[in-house]
Amino acid sequence: MITMTKPKRTSLLATELRQIRSKATGKNFQISIALPFAYVDDSINIAPFDKPLTAWPVVYLTDANWYFGMVTDIVRSMAWCGRTTDAIIVGIGYPEEESLRETWRKGVAGRTQDLTPMHSEKSDKYNSEWLQLDVNTGGGGKFYKFIKQELIPLIDQEYRTDPAKRILAGHSHGGLFSMFAMFQEPGLFSSYIASSPSLNFADNSMFTLESEFAKKHKSLPAQIYLSAGELEEGADTTDLTDMYRFAALLESRKYKGFSLTKQVFLDNNHCEVPALAFQAGLKLALKVSSLGTNHP
Repeated sequence: MITMTKPKRTSLLATELRQIRSKATGKNFQISIALPFAYVDDSINIAPFDKPLTAWPVVYLTDANWYFGMVTDIVRSMAWCGRTTDAIIVGIGYPEEESLRETWRKGVAGRTQDLTPMHSEKSDKYNSEWLQLDVNTGGGGKFYKFIKQELIPLIDQEYRTDPAKRILAGHSHGGLFSMFAMFQEPGLFSSYIASSPSLNFADNSMFTLESEFAKKHKSLPAQIYLSAGELEEGADTTDLTDMYRFAALLESRKYKGFSLTKQVFLDNNHCEVPALAFQAGLKLALKVSSLGTNHP
């Protein structure tokens, strides 16, 4: 009789799971870290071990409980053929210490608070009712402070990172947060990936933030990737129109040091686009010609 061993939790190769208690937010975060194979072992002159760097790009990814495995595999598989470089993936998520249902509920409540820069009573009421949890939006400022002042310094201290090549990536509210972070300190990240950003959150407050930024700044040193699905437009959603409007505003400012790529994925809805958007955005951000070489 053929048998199997007792089930264990799976893990991706060359990954680490860490916990951090944030002073800025007062919350615990689960940090998932994926290291390039050549970071771990560069003694073999065959792909993917044959392109070690002295310092590596870092992709900071929100909603790691959902997208960490996806993004890790995307970055690694693209880098294998050499047109893009591999990178350290730092996934920011929530503790997975309770039942699947409770982990999911608390993760959704947590990201709804942390990834929304503005407060919305409408969103609070809706999410509190269907999650059966107390949900409070508008924690994006504290979450940004956590990333900038706590997480990034720890990652730079413990890993061989290239501070000039940081990428922030997110979907939906994560895309909204990417755009919010860009206006706080554009140079903190070199690239921003916003997949289907919920730009209409809190009565289009992100458009107001963009307008306020434009009044005080002539430069925006960042590479930006904006995308949405063709089917993200209808009675209940305006993500596609909002993405086009936001992109047009940014382009009209003619910021110095600014680069924008926008993309629409045909026959795709809000839940279907993340893999496509992350691949396209990271292909742009990690393109070898744009990163240059950093070999020892």
